[in-house]
Amino acid sequence: MKIGLSLETTLKLRNTWHSAINHEWYDFLKEHQIVPLICYDQYNVKDYDLIILCGGNDMHDITTWRDNNYPPRDEFEKKLILDAVDSNVPLVGICRGSHFINYVLGGTHKLMETPYDNVAVHLDPFDVTCHHSIMIDKLAPGFDVLLNDNNGVIELAIHKEKRVLGIGWHPERSINNHTRSYILEIIKGL
Repeated sequence: MKIGLSLETTLKLRNTWHSAINHEWYDFLKEHQIVPLICYDQYNVKDYDLIILCGGNDMHDITTWRDNNYPPRDEFEKKLILDAVDSNVPLVGICRGSHFINYVLGGTHKLMETPYDNVAVHLDPFDVTCHHSIMIDKLAPGFDVLLNDNNGVIELAIHKEKRVLGIGWHPERSINNHTRSYILEIIKGL
């Protein structure tokens, strides 16, 4: 499977913007070809079997403690989302990616009163470790919630008609590797 992975953009290094990939993605998706997608290039989503929007970065209308909104990423990923949905290419959003998909497809999000920073959250059938400053407020039309945490934070949502999945936690991180096979099974069904 050829997977396009839209990258986080960060100012952490030398005070200039850099695209970054968490190397744990390679462990998570080791049997597949991963192609990093940089927000200044043009891509045809039909060239991929799956598009994943990674976490990181604030969103256009909310600034968190990170203070790292990068408008070119928002513009680039909005196009990726719309192209994937229009082309029926499976689309998965991780954390920020999930929130941004929800926003582009008509939902809303908000800043959390008590952010999750390395917080263990119980979901049925497992616990996950989460890092959230932003949460989905109103789910976009067409989505069903698969998993909420005990605080009502949407951690997993799937579109009823389109091939779109939103994941609140980071299954690529080793701390959540026990959720990888669960997520891969859902992705296979998209």
